[in-house]
Amino acid sequence: MNKKDIAGVLEDIAVLLELSGENPFKARSYTNAARTIEQFDGDIETVVREGRLRALKGVGEALETKISELVTTGALEYHAKLRAQFPETLFELFAIPSLGPKRIKTLYNDLGIKSLGELEYACNENRLVGLKGFGPKMQQKVLEGIAFAKRHRELHLFNVALAEAERLRAVLADAPGVQRIEVAGSLRRRKEVIKDIDLLVSSDRPDAVMRCFIEAPGVERVTARGETKSSVIRENGMAADLRVVSDAQFPYALHHFTGSREHNVAMRRLAREQGLKMNEYGLFRGEEHIACGDECALFAALGRPFIPPELREDMGEIEAAAMPDLIESDQLLGVFHCHSTY
Repeated sequence: MNKKDIAGVLEDIAVLLELSGENPFKARSYTNAARTIEQFDGDIETVVREGRLRALKGVGEALETKISELVTTGALEYHAKLRAQFPETLFELFAIPSLGPKRIKTLYNDLGIKSLGELEYACNENRLVGLKGFGPKMQQKVLEGIAFAKRHRELHLFNVALAEAERLRAVLADAPGVQRIEVAGSLRRRKEVIKDIDLLVSSDRPDAVMRCFIEAPGVERVTARGETKSSVIRENGMAADLRVVSDAQFPYALHHFTGSREHNVAMRRLAREQGLKMNEYGLFRGEEHIACGDECALFAALGRPFIPPELREDMGEIEAAAMPDLIESDQLLGVFHCHSTY
């Protein structure tokens, strides 16, 4: 269990303690410990093994025991017991920007609300208007927040989706017959929020790859299974699709399943203007297949420089004579965090 995972559990405990009506100072101690763990530069497993956790700021005997249990077992009984006190659907309410633990506790204790659907129903009946800490304006904010949550509930932050995709990629890399494997879709374009994970594999044994995909650890249910495409829902609710093609088709499929719809339409138009046909299976001049070993060769065949995935949105990248140098993560020196009174 890495430092980020440990900090996440400690933060969750802080929230659960607030929901339980515990002393705010106790909840804050878990929040502070989470921050300490996340900012710690050393190896947390080594610190636990050597019994040096108490040297970290804010980590006392109780937290030392719990963090040690997390690191050594990957789970924490105390956390599981706290979470079991509440229905899982109650945690949907944290998606509402105007609701924190205190207000959610009030909704749960006073009105018995334990899901987004029940909260919306209560708002439509004006049941929040007379509730302590709410009122007409807050009820309207909650309704707006529910609408926002409904629009975005199937979206996932880039970093969360990328971590899940990398786990799947590692599993598939060991499948028999895998030749090439890449993450595609909006995740490869580095969009801020991701609806689902797209993976592309080239293989001469598609059945074995598909079996490995649907039986991978963390799969909650299989929603589709075919010879060239399968879909699953992961335990965290994230959807993932896998497509398997031949190695000769891989560059064309990777381009097709990476670009936005608008980019792909524009690229097909560019191919037609040159007397060519382009799709996810290849690039053709009449019946002749134009062989391209990778995406660089594909763009070159169309007289264009390689377009980085992040730019494939049909926003002038196809017409550009040259591509800009994109900022790489190792070039980042720091982050400005600013507040304004505007």
